[in-house]
Amino acid sequence: MGIFTRITERMDRQAHLMGAMMERLEVDTVAMGTEAAGARFERAARSCLMCKDSDECERWLDQHAAAENGPDFCPNARFFALHRK
Repeated sequence: MGIFTRITERMDRQAHLMGAMMERLEVDTVAMGTEAAGARFERAARSCLMCKDSDECERWLDQHAAAENGPDFCPNARFFALHRK
């Protein structure tokens, strides 16, 4: 498997996990995306992309059908909590 394939797969996985987490936490993505002209959302996306807890994130999502707050290990938990619907 080439480097570009691995990068693409990583980006796809992280984007899926971030989307699932925002959905699970009922994040208002429109409000989040327009705040600070989208700069904070961009920072959150980069944070997810670089996160080393992907496996733990996936397990957490599998185990929590509904949740008020994100997991402690999530670098975006506070940001997501501030943008709940």
